[in-house]
Amino acid sequence: MLIREIIETAEVIRDPYLRATTYAKIGERLARVRDAKFKLVFLKAIETTREIDDPVKTFRALLSIGYSMKKAGLRSAKKIYQRVLEDSRELPDPVRDDLMVLAARYMLGLGEINEAIIYAMEVKNPSLRDTVLLQIIRRNTSLIGTEKVRVAYRIRKSKMALENISTEPHRSKALIEIMKSYFLLSSYENGIATIREIEQREWAKYAFKEALFFLKERGVIEKYVPNLKELAKYLVGKFGDDFKIELGVAFALAEEPVEAADLLRKLDGDKALVEVAIRLLEVAPRYLPSFIRVLNEREATEVGRALMNRFLENPDEGEWETIRAIWERSRSEEIRVKIARYSLVKGDIDGAMKVVEHIENERLRSIVLADIAHRLLKMGDVSRAIDVALEVRDPKFSSILIAEILIGALDREIEAKVIVNGKAKNHS
Repeated sequence: MLIREIIETAEVIRDPYLRATTYAKIGERLARVRDAKFKLVFLKAIETTREIDDPVKTFRALLSIGYSMKKAGLRSAKKIYQRVLEDSRELPDPVRDDLMVLAARYMLGLGEINEAIIYAMEVKNPSLRDTVLLQIIRRNTSLIGTEKVRVAYRIRKSKMALENISTEPHRSKALIEIMKSYFLLSSYENGIATIREIEQREWAKYAFKEALFFLKERGVIEKYVPNLKELAKYLVGKFGDDFKIELGVAFALAEEPVEAADLLRKLDGDKALVEVAIRLLEVAPRYLPSFIRVLNEREATEVGRALMNRFLENPDEGEWETIRAIWERSRSEEIRVKIARYSLVKGDIDGAMKVVEHIENERLRSIVLADIAHRLLKMGDVSRAIDVALEVRDPKFSSILIAEILIGALDREIEAKVIVNGKAKNHS
């Protein structure tokens, strides 16, 4: 079918709205291949809108036509949008809001950020207006990520849109987009400072974590640690002391355990360190070893005690690399007893025996040896259980333990016999 025939056949479309928008799409495609008939087709599109009875449908058709004309490179497209802007003012607010949202999104699709903001600002409904403005800012940020020029201009436009966002969480989300824009411009201090303006706790936490990951990825995080620490203190003051835990976790997840520990020491000491360790165990246990390894001995003991208690209560939560880090940083024999007991829970008898070698306190050493002996007895290894009991240095405790093992072994033998017809049958 020839192009001329396609244009003529469009006349058979009965619905004037569909006919007008179809003409516009044909015109857009003809302009793309530089066919001179495209201007005539756009005129047909505009003339067809006069046949539409519904004024709202007329405006929607004109917006669609204007969009196609703009894509075709026709400057007159702007006049069509201005006409809709002015002529629609008498419509009820909800109806006109929908038209202005459509106009803004068409402009956004064309990359016309300034025009998109203008139409979005015409929307009366605050939540709807802010939703569109946030979409514009996000689109602007994505364009910054692909451009080498006009970056500062785009940030200014995003800030202009931000000034007109009044509802949450739209405003907080918009600030995060502006933070990202500054980072893409390598204006890191401005990006970090933007987080201060966020009013919602959860979005402030998200922004802080995003900032850490971005700066880490760019290889500049060390340079901006002082800025981040100042920001952290400000956010704790703004959202409450418990917010420090979120920030500590964020530093740890960004693989900056030294900064995480330093921040927590200044804010709430050992208690905060323990809380962050437990949070990491719950959300990202693979970051625990590096966090523990930057703690001093006292801190590692407090954190180690809390973690080993969790591991003993829920053995599946335990990670050997984390336990190894606790072992390296804490010389507490109480902690070593817990590590030995966890080894027994996991069936590692030899590991538990190696831990005993590093316990000097006679009472604690005896307790662990007793645990090992009882575990060996349960496994049926009576001979080895007695050997372990003999290693207990306290003669009285050793004797009591051996007696328990022998009685326990006898009980196991008796239980192994099966009574058949009133007589004991030995299956040994």
